Amino acid sequence: MTARLAPPITAIRKYYLGYLFIAVPVASSIIFLLIPMLTSLIWSFTDFNGLQPPHFVGLGNYVELFTRDKLFIKALQNTAIFVVLSLGAGPVLGLLTALMLNQNVRLRALFRTAYFLPVMTSMVVVATLWRMLYNESGLFNTILSSLGLGTVGWLSDPNWALVSVVIASVWQGFGYETVIFLSALQTIPGELYEAATIDGAGALAKFRFITLPSLRSVILFIYVIGIIGGAQVFDQVFVMTQGGPVNSTTTIVFYLYRRFQDLRLGYASAIAYILFLILVGFSFVQWRVLGERD
Repeated sequence: MTARLAPPITAIRKYYLGYLFIAVPVASSIIFLLIPMLTSLIWSFTDFNGLQPPHFVGLGNYVELFTRDKLFIKALQNTAIFVVLSLGAGPVLGLLTALMLNQNVRLRALFRTAYFLPVMTSMVVVATLWRMLYNESGLFNTILSSLGLGTVGWLSDPNWALVSVVIASVWQGFGYETVIFLSALQTIPGELYEAATIDGAGALAKFRFITLPSLRSVILFIYVIGIIGGAQVFDQVFVMTQGGPVNSTTTIVFYLYRRFQDLRLGYASAIAYILFLILVGFSFVQWRVLGERD
């Protein structure tokens, strides 16, 4: 029994090459991920500006965020609206596009590449292009003016600004969902659809009783990733609106960025951990609910 248990030194000598391969990623994760996370957690309980020693305030930052900071509550609301609108449109567009591309259409690979191309484009570039389109003399207002409908303050009107950011974000991202859904659709056995056809099922019945159940795990993945990504929206807000007008597009991450600019590092760290807990909670609930249905 003792002879079979190799001493630690012998195991290291035997598998040293494998340890060398994982050493750099593990060390990088510890240095650049784990240590900053723990440091930020400690800062969240302090009043720290990066210049003077941190002053411990306990849960003071968290209490202030939820009781006295109205802009943080506004940022929470804006982020929730962004997530709901983007997830209400993006995955639906992605699924519809995937269903069309799953048919025997010519140049399917070309269309798939065209839909995915915006995903590979930097969000800063996409946001800049859409900001030009939303300009008072941009393409959209030019079309509306030619139709006699007047112009819209896409990014200057508080009622339209967040919706405009959502539209640009959905356009940039739904190609990702298209590719994911298309890959999943192509794994569904064709025999299921043939049997349904023989039984007299129509297109809607096939979609409801074959396609949707087969895509349930993929839909779960899309929405979990969508919530995580949508709650961290920053680039397009920074480029297109800077959180305005009247803080109508200020999101949690953009507000966190502002607090870091103000050197309120402890306060910003508390915001980051509130966002972290929200994302963990939503992901856990969604995983349990949809997982039980599976």
